[in-house]
Amino acid sequence: MLKINQLYFQHQPHIPLLNGVDLTLNAGELVTILGANGRGKSTLLNCIAGLLTPQRGEIFLNNVEIKHLTSKQIARQVAYVSQHNRRNRRTNRPSRQVAYVSQHSPQTYQYKVLDYVVLGRAAHLGLFGKPSEEDYHLAEQALAQLGISHFADKIYMQMSGGEKQLVNLAKILVQQPQLILFDEPTSALDYGNVFKTLSLIKNLSHQQFSIIMTTHNPDHPMLLHDVIPNSKVAILNTQGKLHCGLTEDILTEDNLRELYQTDLRLIEVPELRRKICAITHI
Repeated sequence: MLKINQLYFQHQPHIPLLNGVDLTLNAGELVTILGANGRGKSTLLNCIAGLLTPQRGEIFLNNVEIKHLTSKQIARQVAYVSQHNRRNRRTNRPSRQVAYVSQHSPQTYQYKVLDYVVLGRAAHLGLFGKPSEEDYHLAEQALAQLGISHFADKIYMQMSGGEKQLVNLAKILVQQPQLILFDEPTSALDYGNVFKTLSLIKNLSHQQFSIIMTTHNPDHPMLLHDVIPNSKVAILNTQGKLHCGLTEDILTEDNLRELYQTDLRLIEVPELRRKICAITHI
């Protein structure tokens, strides 16, 4: 579904963020990427979404290199849930056609939730096309699937962060992508909504969406591994190298200590029947 070969990207000379990155993601697979701040996690997602052009390397979506795809063609296959308002770096304009959903959307329009969710169909419409009755039906189905049909007439910008998160996921379902990119989807959420979001990501994976998620919290991939046994985890290190594999092989104490430059331990919790990551002291 997604294949990345020897991807290189740098903003500044001699400081590579992505240094020969390779990644393969099949239909229905989940990969969680860990990495320090400013080390290229969001840059990698931007390259996959076509918002940044790497200096070298190849990115294939369904065996077609993305440099041969238009923004709209990418948007029909890829949804991007970001914590920031992304702009196309080549044009410095907001990325309207790439299927991008910001967690901190700057919109001033007073969209009702149903109308906002229908915007997910934009990549499937013509240049001057308007959403059809069928598009609105898909939006209603998505809200119902997430158990939030009662949000339909609420004003999107007046909702809480957790409610917006659910609405944005409905927008993704309406878009009908094959690949979903989550850039730190829990970063601005309270403790309860963090786990609601992880549960929703689990449900999307069970529906055979391919998913790449970035996070700073090593407990997230361990928790997801419990409910998605074939899920993978990757570490993007300070040299711009991506090491990807099974959770138990990648999330070792040595790897995590090197990544976070902190003395930490992986502790087996019998009641949970899994390990948790704990800092030994502060």
